Amino acid sequence: MAGDASEAGNEPNSDSSREPEQIRREGFQQLGISTPDRAMWNLRSVLREIGEDQEARIFLALQQASCADAALGGLERLLCGSLGFPAVILEPGRLEKLISILGAGDPMVDLAKGHLLEVTSPDFTSTPAEIPQAPVIGGADETARARALNRWHRREQLRIVCCELEGLFDVEQTGAALSDLADHTIRCALDVLGGSQLPMAVVALGKWGGRELNFSSDIDLYFIRDDQTPAGPCETVARGILRLLTGYAGSIPLYRTDLRLRPGGITGPLVPTVSQARAEFHAVAGTWERIVHIRSRAVHDHTEGLPRLLAEVEHFVYQRPFDLDEIQRLQGWKEVLESSPAGQDAAELKVGWGGIRDVEYLVQFLQLLHGQIHESIRGGNVYHAIRRLGVIGALTSTESARMLDGYRFLRRVEHHRMLQHQRQSFSLPDDPAQFLALSRSLGFEQSEQLQQALDRRRERIRHILESLFHDLFRGYGDDQAGEVHVILAFRPEPEVIERVFRKYSFRDPEKAYRLLRRLAFPRQQGLRSPRARHHLAALFPVLLEAIRSCPDPDQAALMFVQCVETLGAPAVFYQQLTENPETCKIFVDLFGQSRYLSELLLNHPGVLDDVVDRVRTGRRSTEESLLEELSSTIEGVDDDQELFRRIHEFRALHSVHIGILDLSGRMPHDQVLRSLSRIARALLKVIDQIALDKTKELLGPLITPKRSKESCYSILALGRLGGNEMGFASDIDMILVHDGVGQTRDGHEASQFWAEHLKQVTGLLGQTGTGGPLYNVDLRLRPDGAGGALVTHFDEFQEYFRGERSQLWEHQALVRLNPVCGDDDLGQKVLDWVRTNLGRGVDQAEVLQELRQMHQRRRSIGKKDEIDFRTGSGGLIDIEFLIQCLILLHQGEHPTILQPRTRNAIAQLEEVGLLDSGEATTLFTAYQFLRMVENRLAMMHRASVKAVSEEDGSLRQLAIRIGFRASPAGSPEERMKVEIEHHTELVRELFQQHHP
Repeated sequence: MAGDASEAGNEPNSDSSREPEQIRREGFQQLGISTPDRAMWNLRSVLREIGEDQEARIFLALQQASCADAALGGLERLLCGSLGFPAVILEPGRLEKLISILGAGDPMVDLAKGHLLEVTSPDFTSTPAEIPQAPVIGGADETARARALNRWHRREQLRIVCCELEGLFDVEQTGAALSDLADHTIRCALDVLGGSQLPMAVVALGKWGGRELNFSSDIDLYFIRDDQTPAGPCETVARGILRLLTGYAGSIPLYRTDLRLRPGGITGPLVPTVSQARAEFHAVAGTWERIVHIRSRAVHDHTEGLPRLLAEVEHFVYQRPFDLDEIQRLQGWKEVLESSPAGQDAAELKVGWGGIRDVEYLVQFLQLLHGQIHESIRGGNVYHAIRRLGVIGALTSTESARMLDGYRFLRRVEHHRMLQHQRQSFSLPDDPAQFLALSRSLGFEQSEQLQQALDRRRERIRHILESLFHDLFRGYGDDQAGEVHVILAFRPEPEVIERVFRKYSFRDPEKAYRLLRRLAFPRQQGLRSPRARHHLAALFPVLLEAIRSCPDPDQAALMFVQCVETLGAPAVFYQQLTENPETCKIFVDLFGQSRYLSELLLNHPGVLDDVVDRVRTGRRSTEESLLEELSSTIEGVDDDQELFRRIHEFRALHSVHIGILDLSGRMPHDQVLRSLSRIARALLKVIDQIALDKTKELLGPLITPKRSKESCYSILALGRLGGNEMGFASDIDMILVHDGVGQTRDGHEASQFWAEHLKQVTGLLGQTGTGGPLYNVDLRLRPDGAGGALVTHFDEFQEYFRGERSQLWEHQALVRLNPVCGDDDLGQKVLDWVRTNLGRGVDQAEVLQELRQMHQRRRSIGKKDEIDFRTGSGGLIDIEFLIQCLILLHQGEHPTILQPRTRNAIAQLEEVGLLDSGEATTLFTAYQFLRMVENRLAMMHRASVKAVSEEDGSLRQLAIRIGFRASPAGSPEERMKVEIEHHTELVRELFQQHHP
């Protein structure tokens, strides 16, 4: 031990000694030595022993040491003792190596004492570890043999530590080597005590069981004997082993031992029999015992019964499902640990935030969760378990890499911290000098660098722990235990299955169980992801509750399973739904309400992540952003098949998104219609450009030599798209008007060119992708209908609608005329002409007569067992015809009433006095409700359905999907029928008032 600094005052204080002393003190200051007086005394003592000429050599070596204080003090203790020092220590490299080793910490002095020649030898760390046998440990005297064992243990421990300090071992290899050393020590101790042939065994637990010992780790163990073996000899040997390990005849203790985890605990026998251990285990074994025995292994076994017992223990640990109550118990223990003073201490490496315990808890949790199925993840070594959890997919590759890196780093810091003081120390030093020494021993020049490296790794560890452990299974009680069990258990108990699925509203609970069970244990090998099962177990109670509350639980379950089976790797989807239960409810509601939108999602699984993101963030799209997104999506794609796959995927993404917003009530229905129209307009614009390129490739471009401007055209929408009121199953009604200018090189006139272009547009829109065509197209609203020319010259368009050939319904259709793509100027010209001329020459009496006749025809073809909300009396067509006829009759005197959108038209008709406020409210409310009914039916069938049957249950299904529930007022279908009749009756009365 270094002498007291006060002894330095006994040295002569001559003028000749001041200058060298000052130089030394400056050197100590540069080395960061905190006690210069003691360092001065230590240096003088060493130099007196080995020679003044070694001073420069010592200072150079101290510069490389992790802690110059510890290195210089240790050097004085080793070289200045009563035994002196071997002269070979001054050979090149030996003194430097010794100083480097001593700089690791004070414990290195005791380890190196008596081994100076070996530890400074260049070959010390490269020679194989020596495994002593009983005959070479010593003679027959037990004390001599124990001391020989102690010396051997200290030398081998020194070799392992030096291997790490020199970078020959990483921390994982160090832990394995120290554990092997403990194994050999136990076996040698048995030899020393003459107990190696007794029918008894030694079982390692904890870090020793996992082969992860640190320099100053306790060893957790228990002894066990065969049933027929007497207790006396075994207990004598066991006590002798404990005496050897904890210090024998004045020897340095080898290990602190902990037997509290033995069968029966601290009150149980020191060496229980196999039967006693089995009985105790079955009597008290619970979650804690499962965790403890993850790391159990036999170090020495000379019994017949232990292998079978350990197999039974492994079966208990892994074969029983890790159910909700155990998961929450484990979470509770972790929370208690984190709320303790040590858990709140930022300097705490073991139980602090992002510390070693965070890694161990997560790894053991995942082992218990998945070890029943995946045997490869079993075992006590955390390093190996992290790797294997990554291999099977319980951790992502990034998580596995970060957990492994973080755990290695924390264990290395912990190990070096213990080397500083030869005691269990799990806290970072609060002394700046010690923290710097620790940093330097780990390869960092500055303390801040170590702190930053620690913070980064701890933050990553904590994030993974929270996402996979802390944040899951929260808020569940005993009522949800069965749901979690059904997913986690490899073979759930039949009574649990029956109890769980009986309480949900499935028409066929057994079928629903088999279906949803496929999520936990998919038929496709590639879908069998432990991570997915992990998140599914946390999600399942929320999922089942969402399924129960949706209109059609059986359909919702089927579509959810089919959707997941298209994903390939559903873990992220489950995690997103677990973190956002409202999103889960939204998707399940979609699956239970709309087979059409569900199948869109199934046919285009690649859009799922984007849909989830849009729902979560509330992102909305304008027509401009949709057009930009679609153009970017298909940019540079030359293959037609890939091009249209992307186009269909684009429509699926946005249709499903709008459907979710509609069903969840996040978007008013009027806005739903506008949003669907924006999607259609963006698609039509892009398709139009693709078709134009194909037409030019087929016929060549139109040439207009006498005009500077190219030949132009305009595609104009009518009907639902023209009014920006598209539904989920709406067709696109459109016409093409052109200026008639130009001719191709092959002599094709403009009319032929634009006709071919329109055919291309129609064909591309109708091109079937996964899930059907983009849109059905109706061109019958062009002049002369289906018998007329496919495209129309603008002059011919004007002539047709001025003349007698045009029909009343064709004039009505123009009310919703709206340019979509092509030449903006031409489109505006057509629109301006319609605004100026619509309704001119139309006879009011003729309009009223035609309206009555059409109304009568519709009433005469209705079926008694159907509710025709579209073409029936008082239905959607009556509302639209009434509004359009009012526009036709009065647009000349009130130009503002010419509005393509029904809502806007009603508002303007009220504004100019053609409808009073009550009438306007009646029409708008009825139109909104009936359009919503129409859209819900389209979601069910992917077709434009005009009526719903009362006989086959369709009305009931529709009513539930819309939100009608049974009440004293009647069943869902009865209440919905009353609602429809209420609106259609009011519309019918209003219709009669205006057109008796």
